[in-house]
Amino acid sequence: MKSHHSSFSILALALLLGSAILLTACTVTPKGENALRRAAVKAGKPYEKPYAQRHLPPLPLKARSRQLVQYALLNSPDVEKAYWKWRAAIEQIPQAGTQATTLMLNAGTSLQNGQASLANTILGAGNMTSSDIRWPSKLTTQARAALESARAAGWQYRAAIFAVRRAVLAAWYRYGRTAAVLRLNQRRRQLLATSAALSRSGISLGGKSAGQWLAGQNAVDEMDAQIINLQHQLPRDLAKLNAVLGRPPAAPLSPPPAIAVLSAPRLNAQQLWLLAAQRNPQLRGLARDVSANRFDIRRARQQYIPNFDIGLSSSLDGTAQSFSGSLIIPVLRYKAINAAIAQAGDQLRATQAAWRSTQVSLAAQLLVDLIAMHNDDRQINIFQNTILPRLKIIASLARADFQQGNGSIDRQIKAQGELLAIQQTIVNLRADLDTRIADLDAIFAAPL
Repeated sequence: MKSHHSSFSILALALLLGSAILLTACTVTPKGENALRRAAVKAGKPYEKPYAQRHLPPLPLKARSRQLVQYALLNSPDVEKAYWKWRAAIEQIPQAGTQATTLMLNAGTSLQNGQASLANTILGAGNMTSSDIRWPSKLTTQARAALESARAAGWQYRAAIFAVRRAVLAAWYRYGRTAAVLRLNQRRRQLLATSAALSRSGISLGGKSAGQWLAGQNAVDEMDAQIINLQHQLPRDLAKLNAVLGRPPAAPLSPPPAIAVLSAPRLNAQQLWLLAAQRNPQLRGLARDVSANRFDIRRARQQYIPNFDIGLSSSLDGTAQSFSGSLIIPVLRYKAINAAIAQAGDQLRATQAAWRSTQVSLAAQLLVDLIAMHNDDRQINIFQNTILPRLKIIASLARADFQQGNGSIDRQIKAQGELLAIQQTIVNLRADLDTRIADLDAIFAAPL
C-alpha cells in the first residue's frame, strides 16, 4: 500500500510541476520573428567584434565614391547605433510574448510530537501571486505589437544607411567641385595674366592705354583672390568629408579627377512618388508603427479579460492533493483600462499624423529635387551640346585668323576664357545634379 501511495505521489508531483511550468513559462513566437532575427544577424556581421578590434579595409588615396560609401557604412556610429536599436527591438518580442509571472515552489510540514512525516509534508507549486497568469491571446497581441515595432526599427536602420550614403556623396561631390573649379580658375588666371602682360607691352607701342592694363591687372588680382579662397576651401571640404567617413580631419584623400556624369531619372513626379511610397524607409517604418499601435489598442482592450492564478499541492505520501484557482476580475480598474485604451488610440492618431507629415515633406522634397534636376539636365545639355561646341569653333577661328595675320591675341584669349567659364558652369550644374540624385537615392533607399 505504501508503494502504491509513493508511486501515486511521484506521479502527482510530476503532473503538478509540469502543469505549473507549462502555464507560467509559456512564450508566444509570432510569425515573422525568426526571419527578422536571421536578417538582423546577417546585417550585423560587421559589428560582431568591439569597435577597437575591427579592421576596416584600407581607403586608397585615390578612392572612388563606392569605396567611400562602403568605408563610411562600416565606420559610421550613426548606422551602428540604428542597427543595435533594431536588435534591441527584436529582443523585446520574446519578452512581450512571455508570461510575466514565474513558477513559485513552496513546501511545508506539520510536526507531531517534534517529528515530521510524509503525510504531513506538503509540496506545492503555482504562479507568483503578485503577478497573474495571462491568457495566450494577450501574449500573442503583445508579441505581435513588439514584432511590428522591431520591423519599424529595421526600416530606421535602412534609413540611417542611406542618410550616411547621401552625406558621403554630397561631401564627395562638393570636394570634387571645388577641385575642378580651382583647376579651371588657374587656367583662367593664366589667360588673364597673358592679356595683362600684352596690355602693358602695348602701352609703349601706343596700341593700349594704361587704363586697359590696370583693368587687366585688376582681373588677375581678383582671380588670384578666388584661387586663394578655393585653395583654402579644399581642406575644409576634405575635413567635412573625413568627418562623415569617421577619419581624422586632415587624413589625405585626393579629390575626384572629374565630376561624375549622372543623368536625371526619366520618370515623372507621379511615377517617382508611387515608387517612393513603396520604398521610402521612413514611411515604411511609420506604417509599421501604425500597425504596432493598432495591436496596442487591442492589448489595452484585452485588459478587461480576467487573468487567473493557480495553485497545486500534494503531500509527499500521496494521500492528499489539492488544486486551487482564481479569476482576477478587473472590476475596479475600469477607469485605468479605459484610459489605456484612449491613450493607445491617441498614440495611433499621433503616428498617423507623423506619417502624413512625412509623406507631405517627402513629396515636396521629391518634387523640388526633380524640378532642379531636370533644370540642371537641360542646362547641361544646352551648354555641353550647343554653346560649348560653338565656343570651340569661335576659338579655332580666332586662332586661325591670328595665324593669318587677320586677328588679335586678345580675341583668342577672350574666346578661351569664355570656354573655361562655360566649363565651370557645367561643373557647378553637374555637382548640383549629382547631389540631388543622392537625395533621391536616400528617399528610395536604393540607388537610382
